[in-house]
Amino acid sequence: MISVITLTYKRHHILEEAIESFLRQNRDDCEMIVINDAPNVKYKSLYPYPNVRIINCPHRFGSIIEKLRFGFTAAKHKYMYRLDDDDLLTEFALRDSIKAIEENPGYDVYRSKGHYFFSNNEYGDRGSSINNGNIYTKEYIHSIQEWKNKSFGEDNWLTFFHDGKVHEYDAMSMIYRWGMYTYHISGMGDVDQREMFERVDKDMNEDGEYILVPKFIENYYEQIRTKDKLAAV
Repeated sequence: MISVITLTYKRHHILEEAIESFLRQNRDDCEMIVINDAPNVKYKSLYPYPNVRIINCPHRFGSIIEKLRFGFTAAKHKYMYRLDDDDLLTEFALRDSIKAIEENPGYDVYRSKGHYFFSNNEYGDRGSSINNGNIYTKEYIHSIQEWKNKSFGEDNWLTFFHDGKVHEYDAMSMIYRWGMYTYHISGMGDVDQREMFERVDKDMNEDGEYILVPKFIENYYEQIRTKDKLAAV
């Protein structure tokens, strides 16, 4: 039903949590595709997860859009959910997203109206951004004629610049995370592609082969339930 496309680069400890959030969905009709384009880094799963595919690319892509296009091509399902490696799926993200798709057929893009914002793994509040866990149909992606080599503003360009029909639904499907002593491409601004690569490589020192062990280091779902319950009182 849904292919979750996750781009990653030299931060396996964060990627493990993104994979864990997918595994907790317990959906045999969905898959997760991890795209790693750090040529000197190879990721492998400790256990075989049939619905998680890790693609270790031999070269670095020229932009995030180029990397996304590769992920879209690799997806086997009609609907493709963008989840960055530093973000997480909410507890029932795929269930709620599939429900929205089935009850509202015929759209090109499906997206939550908001997300849960975490700073350094602590739940702050509900928020919203261009990517709240956007889901694109394969037909929509294939209809885009000219692709731009973008790594900043790519979600806005991909979602709203091609006359696609967008459906927004109330259920939150994504945990948006900030901080955690790692890089955030969106926080760099519209810098030169080479400068962006250099800044990322300066911060991240991974090299060699890493065995991924999916896990959460915090109880994110419980934080959301507790704070939202208190806010409702």
